[in-house]
Amino acid sequence: MSIRGRVQASIDLQAVQANFRKAKSLSGNSRMVAVVKANAYGHGLVPVATALDEADLFAVTDLNEALQLKAAAIEKPVLILQGFIDRDEIPLIAASGFQLVLHSLEQLAVLDEALDASTLVQPLTCWLKMDTGMGRLGIPARDYATTWRHLRSKPYINDVIMMTHLANTSLPGSALTTAQLKDFNAVQHELAAEGPATSIASSAGILSDLGIQADWARPGIMLYGSSPFPWNISNLRASSLHLAAVMTLQAKIIAIKDMNKGDNVGYCSQFICPRPMRVGIVAIGYADGYPSNTPNGTPVLVRGKRCETIGRVSMDMLAVDLSEHPEACTGDVATLWGKDLAIDEIAAKTGILSYNLTCSITRRVNFVYERSE
Repeated sequence: MSIRGRVQASIDLQAVQANFRKAKSLSGNSRMVAVVKANAYGHGLVPVATALDEADLFAVTDLNEALQLKAAAIEKPVLILQGFIDRDEIPLIAASGFQLVLHSLEQLAVLDEALDASTLVQPLTCWLKMDTGMGRLGIPARDYATTWRHLRSKPYINDVIMMTHLANTSLPGSALTTAQLKDFNAVQHELAAEGPATSIASSAGILSDLGIQADWARPGIMLYGSSPFPWNISNLRASSLHLAAVMTLQAKIIAIKDMNKGDNVGYCSQFICPRPMRVGIVAIGYADGYPSNTPNGTPVLVRGKRCETIGRVSMDMLAVDLSEHPEACTGDVATLWGKDLAIDEIAAKTGILSYNLTCSITRRVNFVYERSE
């Protein structure tokens, strides 16, 4: 196995496609929103969106990400999850045909002021978020039906989709999930005569046996081969859910040292050799996005065999124990996570969400896009 340069993130686009099809198969007749926000969770916005040509719509964080898709000639509809941030974004959003999430009465007032006197060539499709218990963004359930009807009556509006976001679906059996679904369903019943389209489930909701029925599903983290559930629930790990790993992060071993008992490894004597040890130095560190708080004993693969990190992660390097790997040599490739070492295991060991791990990989890492056979 070889990589180009010092550090490489290999992105398997066929795995992304397989995970999308898994999400679709679990979503019944729902249309599919592929969530590619945050640079496709660190995997590359445009390459991932290009691979997901089966999606009905792409969801991004803000106007900047939407414009990146437009510049790449991505023709699928695009939904901006945080809506407009500044009033002066509204004309460009409207002219570009982007869809908007609206989540506050203040936003609606600004939108109305900007567009009420306008005649749009293409009226807006808006997704009106209901706060059923997440406690971040959204219209309270008690005010939702009135707000939905008010927005739907505007001449600059084409359609208004009901949506909410579930807070605890990654925690099986949470009472909050039941309460959120109850509140959403009650408002949907109140609006039944108007028949709005609905969207509820993201990855954890799709993968859970909750009986969620909605017109749109919004898979995110599962597209990238990671489970939204805690690592200690073994039957809900990515492998058990038949999700394919997408990012494989690898770096080269640039030195191997024979250390004596009592020798220090790395900064601040975080690790002192308890015995004679063979120590490999891997050319990746926190400036590449590998977490600086990684504890001793975090797994790494070398020549397909597990070894463990020792000592503090440096800006450009980390150390691994190669005492049981006499065959390992300088120039070998170490796998930090990927197809043979679950990113969710690294997340559990470091205490950093897998979402955070992939989003943290920096621009100095060499990204390679491939399709597995």
